[in-house]
Amino acid sequence: MSFKVAINKVRQSNNLVESPYAQEFTAHEIKIFEIAVASCTACDYDLVDNQRDKSFSINNGELAKLLNTKPNVISMEIEKTAARITKKTMHLRKILDNGTIEFEMINIIPFAKYKNGVFQFRLNYSIIPYLLEINKNFTEYQLHFLLSLNSAYSIKLYKLLYQYKNIKTRVFSIDELKEQFGIIDKYPQYKNFKQKIIEPSIIQINKHTDLLVSYNEIKLGRKVEKLEFNFEVKKPLLPVLKEVNNNFEIIDIKDTSKIDNLLFPIEAEISSATKNIIFKYYNDKGSDYVEASIDYARKNAKTNLDKYLCDTLKNEWALCLIEKYKKRETKRQRETQKKHTEIGEKKKEEQQQQINQQLIENEYYKLDSLVQDEYESYANSILQNHGVKLIQIFGESLKDKLKFCVYAVSNDKNYDKTIELFILNMYKINLDIN
Repeated sequence: MSFKVAINKVRQSNNLVESPYAQEFTAHEIKIFEIAVASCTACDYDLVDNQRDKSFSINNGELAKLLNTKPNVISMEIEKTAARITKKTMHLRKILDNGTIEFEMINIIPFAKYKNGVFQFRLNYSIIPYLLEINKNFTEYQLHFLLSLNSAYSIKLYKLLYQYKNIKTRVFSIDELKEQFGIIDKYPQYKNFKQKIIEPSIIQINKHTDLLVSYNEIKLGRKVEKLEFNFEVKKPLLPVLKEVNNNFEIIDIKDTSKIDNLLFPIEAEISSATKNIIFKYYNDKGSDYVEASIDYARKNAKTNLDKYLCDTLKNEWALCLIEKYKKRETKRQRETQKKHTEIGEKKKEEQQQQINQQLIENEYYKLDSLVQDEYESYANSILQNHGVKLIQIFGESLKDKLKFCVYAVSNDKNYDKTIELFILNMYKINLDIN
């Protein structure tokens, strides 16, 4: 199936959250798995009943956005990623009430394919029940936070901690954490494990997710045996309270995600009263006004940002920046429109190219077989003399196209203009066949 991932709340069975990685994952590998997990619905029980894997198909551009990278990086790395991820297994383990152990080792993604800029893969049907049977024992989190993290370790740690968000603390032995990360035999020195894995993961989680995490080292003698993580869910912004005749009324905030982003860099430096003032101006004058005021205050406040920002909002000191932001937005809209127009024109050209190619092929196959042989012979001679160079540039499909190109050029028609011009201009070949 072709799909788009909804960036919203996702549930996973705690058995899945707790399952240690049987091998080490890269960030791209685990994100592909998380994207697949997010798309599973109750309809997929039919796949489990029929023992059929769930199929996915996603184009290069969309995959690059979801993995927070560039399309050309996907093209270069997708084969290696596919080779690794199709070998990865998930170790699902639980202890029963009688003390016995049950486990499953599941090959997560048994098939992957990349062709014409589209990545196709299948999710093992055996893992689907762990994604759906979650009415009682599950962890719910925001998918977009996971996709914003850039390592498999930070993703795993975020999920493990989020399970305990109401308790706000969780303790792991060093070996337990390494097992969860699939690196039980790596980083024998704790200081390297701390430097390479733990601290970078916490920095990422604090910066990109809704958790705020710190940790303490628990020692046995001089050796660090365990880590105690303390954390809390970052508080969402409260509704704005507006004073009216000594009474307060609730003001609804539109697009809270945008104002959250505006406040994030300065939240520790401003008071609750200033936040309420910001909310008021956000509703009354819009996000551009607030953004400009915050930028102006951060640039010009020498000591007390809190007071300076209030004065900036009230006295309209940042109006000079508003015009700049409007011009920036207008420019962005024009660039977007231009890009859409170019994409549309390119698509039309490609469609016309396909029509032209089909017409040429139809004409070609109506020719007498002896004439076809002559064109094909000429194409083969070009391949014999220049094939290595041409195939390096145009790929293996050139072999199928070349006889049609020879026919098109010889009759003032067009089949594949790029190949035809290359042959004519670079090799000065005279394709005069009558």
